[in-house]
Amino acid sequence: MNQLNQKILTSKQIVKKTAFTNGENHFGILTGDALEQLKLLPSNIFNVAITSPPYYWARDYDVEGQIGHEDTVEDFVNKLADVFDEVKRVLHPEGVFYLNIGDTYYSGNGQPKGSDPRSGSRNFMRKKLRAVDKSGWDIPKKSLIGVPWKVAFELQNRGWTLRSNIIWNRGNSFVEPSALDRPYRQYEHVFLFSKSRFYSYNRQALPEGEEDVWNIPIERVKRLDHNAPFPSELARRCILTGSPEGGHVLDPFLGSGTTLDTARELGRNAVGIDLNPDYTAGVSEYLINNGITNSEWNILEKTIKNDSPFFSEWPGNKMNFKKSKSRKVDTNE
Repeated sequence: MNQLNQKILTSKQIVKKTAFTNGENHFGILTGDALEQLKLLPSNIFNVAITSPPYYWARDYDVEGQIGHEDTVEDFVNKLADVFDEVKRVLHPEGVFYLNIGDTYYSGNGQPKGSDPRSGSRNFMRKKLRAVDKSGWDIPKKSLIGVPWKVAFELQNRGWTLRSNIIWNRGNSFVEPSALDRPYRQYEHVFLFSKSRFYSYNRQALPEGEEDVWNIPIERVKRLDHNAPFPSELARRCILTGSPEGGHVLDPFLGSGTTLDTARELGRNAVGIDLNPDYTAGVSEYLINNGITNSEWNILEKTIKNDSPFFSEWPGNKMNFKKSKSRKVDTNE
């Protein structure tokens, strides 16, 4: 795996699908471009999609065709929105979509010099001129770009219903050596979207006292060789509120595999996609090492085409507004 990290991988190098099972649930991993791989999946099947895509010019994942290195923020937003158009297609009619995304600053000061000993993963910016370091933008230098909201508003324009802006309080902030005149960043956005006004959601699964501010510390244990894994507790909350036992979970930017592994622990079926074959190979190896066996893709697909047998009795399904005509609460908000 480390040998793969030492060279630039092309998006056409490896495109494959693998399936696994633990006897009760089924898991699939697609290696390749997220937009193209999503097109291989049936429509209207996943109860919940959870993902954290590459942030705009924050990392270099050494794969040709990676999202996050576009020349303009508009191109970045549109590429993500195109992927999420397909996520919407494969999402169950009553499904929900959790999107974790961070922001980026506009520098405009040219390519940084020297090195950043505290953040080796960010040293790629010393090797190439990032779009956010070029001059000529129509906002002042040192400005926060507002990428998360640009993405959220574009998804609204494309028909998604934006239901909540959850603040993920990461606890300890990341030390940012270049941030001498502002606070360090301590939170990120987790947007909750639905396909329509009427959807299934189990808010009873939220921890007491935590509504749209989730206090979840960063996991210091590094998953695989990945620079930006998100914590399993974050995935757990999304899965429990968004799917029944035996339900179907999707992550179109699989990365270190947190979503898929947490779905496994919670008794859900799951499919993950990633462009980097190093990551998908690592997640596959992890599953095998944890007692999961290889299976056939057609068995996985047959499973996820059917609703969970627990769906009709799931508290989140009973909360579906369309079905709860006798409820005396205002469902307009």
